Amino acid sequence: MKLPPYFDLTQFDQMAEIINRYPVAYVNSINSIGNGLVIDPMTETAVIKPKGGFGGIGGDYAKPTALANVRGFRQRLNPEIQLIGTGGIKSGMDVFEHVLCGADLVQIGTAFGAEGTPIFDRIAQELADIMHEKGYNELTDFRGKLKTL
Repeated sequence: MKLPPYFDLTQFDQMAEIINRYPVAYVNSINSIGNGLVIDPMTETAVIKPKGGFGGIGGDYAKPTALANVRGFRQRLNPEIQLIGTGGIKSGMDVFEHVLCGADLVQIGTAFGAEGTPIFDRIAQELADIMHEKGYNELTDFRGKLKTL
């Protein structure tokens, strides 16, 4: 199931309680942030096409919310439920951060649309380089292990 973004800890608690009652295999978090409006000031035109410029916001704009949602749900969902991190992934570091927050898998949308299939090899190499630099051999070495102050 693909979830919308949540912004309050109570929402995470309530939604996770519902999901945990059922045999859900995967949760994808997040869908785009709804009803955003992006303007190209050079052309004075709405960038998003549907609904007169109103539409879902993804990419860089969505990444902080996506990371918070991945972490929030990883802390609350049953461990056998796989979590797909979605939002703002355009580099190996973005994948690293999603996994660090608890993602088992990631989905690339906005950046894939801009770069096409070469993005997968590039991101895989960047992630491998980050892992090597940090001394990690597998994703499980750092999955869900975000440190907090």
